[in-house]
Amino acid sequence: MPGTGLNPTGARPDYGPEQRFGVADFFRIAAARWGMIAGIMLATVAVTFVVLMLLPTLYSSSAIVMLDTRKNNVADMSAVLSELPTDSPSLQNQIQILTSRELAAHVIADLKLYDDEEFYSGPTGGLMAEFRAAVDPSAPPQAVPQADATLDVVIDKFLKRLTVETQGLSTTIAVTFSSRDPVKAARIANAVADAYVNDQLTTKSDASRKTSDWLLARVEQLSQQAQAADAAVQQYKAEHNLNQTADGTPLVDQQMTGISSQVVLAKADLAQKQANYNRVASLLSSGHAADASQAVASPLIIQLRTQQADLLKQESDYLSKYGPKNPKLIAVEQQKHDLDNKINDEVTRVAAGMQNDVIAARAQLGSLQGSLSGTEKQAGEQNFARVKLKQLEGNAASTRSVYETFLSRLRQFEDQDALHDSDSRIISRAAVPLVPSSPKRLLILAASVPFGILLGLLAALLSERFSSETPTPIVPGSRRRSGPVRGPFGNAPLLSRIPNALDARAADYVIDYPMSSFAQEMDALATRLAGQGTHSIAVTSAQHGESKTTIAVALARAAARRGLRTVIVDADLRAPQVARLMGIEGVQAGLYEVTGGLKPLSQCLYRDPRSSTLVLSTPRPLRDPHLLLGSPAMSRLVFHLVQTSDLVVIDTAPALESNDTPASARLAEAVLMVVRQPRPEVIGAIEAMQNTGVPPIGVVLAT
Repeated sequence: MPGTGLNPTGARPDYGPEQRFGVADFFRIAAARWGMIAGIMLATVAVTFVVLMLLPTLYSSSAIVMLDTRKNNVADMSAVLSELPTDSPSLQNQIQILTSRELAAHVIADLKLYDDEEFYSGPTGGLMAEFRAAVDPSAPPQAVPQADATLDVVIDKFLKRLTVETQGLSTTIAVTFSSRDPVKAARIANAVADAYVNDQLTTKSDASRKTSDWLLARVEQLSQQAQAADAAVQQYKAEHNLNQTADGTPLVDQQMTGISSQVVLAKADLAQKQANYNRVASLLSSGHAADASQAVASPLIIQLRTQQADLLKQESDYLSKYGPKNPKLIAVEQQKHDLDNKINDEVTRVAAGMQNDVIAARAQLGSLQGSLSGTEKQAGEQNFARVKLKQLEGNAASTRSVYETFLSRLRQFEDQDALHDSDSRIISRAAVPLVPSSPKRLLILAASVPFGILLGLLAALLSERFSSETPTPIVPGSRRRSGPVRGPFGNAPLLSRIPNALDARAADYVIDYPMSSFAQEMDALATRLAGQGTHSIAVTSAQHGESKTTIAVALARAAARRGLRTVIVDADLRAPQVARLMGIEGVQAGLYEVTGGLKPLSQCLYRDPRSSTLVLSTPRPLRDPHLLLGSPAMSRLVFHLVQTSDLVVIDTAPALESNDTPASARLAEAVLMVVRQPRPEVIGAIEAMQNTGVPPIGVVLAT
């Protein structure tokens, strides 16, 4: 029956059980060819033993180096290189240093390994000269390539024996070296660790020395620049007479301040003298010399006025005693007249002196103002000159500051040159190993036994495969026959063996465990049906309890996973289980409503919660399902589903427990009979269904 995928002859011989390879056939082949397997196993063990005896015995010893994150605060105050980080990339960088060819060359030279036959098997007499030629620049040019090649050979062999790896998540590194001599292995491992620590110290010392040399040259250069800048400042001051006091005040500014003070005092003095003179001159010009004498503070005038007061007193006494014509009174009057003349003369003389003082004060003020004007002009000129002076002084100050900074840094390096610490230290030196590290002779020899058995089994299978044209039968107890072979299910072919199909959750394996053997077999079955153009298939069994609904649901889900539009129809109307098995609750309408025209198909289809499969079930069991299944409406429904989808799976009732199965099976293009094991009643059910005109039947064995 072409196109159904259920034809037991011709196109797909792997459907039949007589052409499957099982575990029993594997053991039969192993038992039949045990001599070949044992011989190959013994030969493998013998070859392994010989090779192990020829391999050299190596001893391995390890030195542990730890990257120390602690710092010497005194030494690191002026550190040139920053602290070595301890993250994973930095640890890998340190491993690259430990396995570098330069470090290996230093260790080889220190331990004179270029004369060790373990690393160099050539003539030892000339190797020392070749090694020196490789590291000595004065060697003849034609000898260098050969020496370089020799040194490379030694380094390559050395690095093959060296293993460097980190220890877990710590900052420690294990340096392991393997050698035929255990003492040599420990000595070289310690030498590599010491060379690494010394290399770090050398790197720091070289960096400090280069920095110190550079700082020294820079300090000398800055010293010269500072001296030149200071000299330029002093020369500019001398050229522009820019003198200043000790506190930094310009001398011309100080002079201008002093002259300004003197001008203020001179103006005040002139004003006072001018006022005194003006008052006295005003009194004199008005004829009140007597009043003017009162404003003049002259000792002579004071004395004359005292005498005048005495005469006035005498005049009063004489006038009261003798009368106005008394000669004494006349003498007193004459004396008063003389005193007035003297006072007037003195006042005139004092006024002339005041005028001279005013003239002198005015002349002094004019002189001071002239000096102040000259000083201000000089200050203005110097202020313009001080603009460039400030630039020169700023340049000198910045140069001096940089010079002092570099000088201080240089002194720190010179004081701490001997305080360099390595960023790593050896926490465990390599000890002389007591037992060899490789090869693991007993382990390898023991592993050669199962390996030899596997080789023997492979050889036995290949021999069985190519020993004859007919392959080994797979069904236990079967024999090669020249005629046609009748299977355990009559004329129905065995399409697939589905493992774990009896599990209650097997239908979910297709979704939850797509790599399981159950899911793989269901996927292969769906692929086979899709590849041969099968669009509808009925799934049944001989009796209940043979997982036919599980197989139907799993087949629908496997097809949906492959991108096929899939519909599963629950045609076991006396005991519908598809909706429950797929986790669909609350089915309100199904086959009865669709075929009876009560509801449209779109309202009766439910979607599988775990796949894109559509489900057409029934809300309740039916008493006479054969009337519905054999109706024209049911045929039209299935035809419509086939036309609008890629695969229709019909879950039917068990063949031996219901007379509805032929009616539902005839709706499909093919029938899958799910059985747990071959038995006579299964063959009877298959033959009974074939006699009713159902489509081709194929068997799925649920194990």
